[in-house]
Amino acid sequence: MSVDLPLPNRRAFVAGVGMLAAATCGAVAGQAAPGGKTYSSWLVGTWMMESFTTTDDKGVVADAMGPGALGVISYSADGWMSVQIMRPDRKPYDHPDLSGGTPEQTIEAARTFFAYAGPYDVDEANGIVYHNLQFSLMPNWLGGRQKRYIAAEGDDILVLSGDPVLINGKTQVTHLRWKRRKA
Repeated sequence: MSVDLPLPNRRAFVAGVGMLAAATCGAVAGQAAPGGKTYSSWLVGTWMMESFTTTDDKGVVADAMGPGALGVISYSADGWMSVQIMRPDRKPYDHPDLSGGTPEQTIEAARTFFAYAGPYDVDEANGIVYHNLQFSLMPNWLGGRQKRYIAAEGDDILVLSGDPVLINGKTQVTHLRWKRRKA
């Protein structure tokens, strides 16, 4: 997804956001994963979401899916990933049937849940993981490639951030904080 800013403003915004992300997440190109591991091996496992925020071009931080959003992301050793995120206050359908509720309830269910899955690959030198989408709740993302910058806080905290995107008509950067799930 591209951001329609004039080129000088786009460069300044991307540079500013990059510095903000580096300052807040500890992301530095060439930074190694904890314990001397590669990011490819360190990412493997299941991570529970602690927060999902956006930062706009004015520096305003907001909860992307409301306060208390829930999520899980998993990276397998064979190169597959899956992510699911939802608002905590989702309402059940009127009828407990797989065919679901009213059209309005179905729309609301889709707006309060986010998911995709597919193979992933890691750019070790730059601390980037690419999610290659074979499944996605958002049809426009099918077959796409999502770029996420990796930052580690100790061995059990993963912070993923993206490039600036348009969300509700505003240019924003997403930050997802995950804690490794203990077996």
